[in-house]
Amino acid sequence: MTIPLFTYRPAAACFLLVFLVLLLLAGGCTQSAPQQQKAPSPVAVSQTDASHLLISYPGSTETTTLLELEVTVTDSAGNAQTRSIGDRFSTTPLKFGATLPLTGSFNGNDHVVVTGYFMDSSKKMILDTTI
Repeated sequence: MTIPLFTYRPAAACFLLVFLVLLLLAGGCTQSAPQQQKAPSPVAVSQTDASHLLISYPGSTETTTLLELEVTVTDSAGNAQTRSIGDRFSTTPLKFGATLPLTGSFNGNDHVVVTGYFMDSSKKMILDTTI
């Protein structure tokens, strides 16, 4: 007399099949979403020396209705200065290629925040970086 290895073969097969289906579903559902590429900022900051920064707006297709760029720079000593390119109350968009030179004491890490004001009265942080 032989002892069967699986006495309940149909039940074991169903269990195994359900387990495999759940395993496949879980594997497909836990994959990470594809990363979206971040578009480059339409504003660039460059430091020419310890006392000069240059804010450049080459422009982009996403900022064709931009009226003003408000730039706030906080130097490593905690001193802040705010300047603007353009005018948020204007009816003419800011021209591509606009620049804003800033002078100050930029020896250490300087925090630069650029906010854009658009024709539809919205505002958006365009750049937040340390230079």
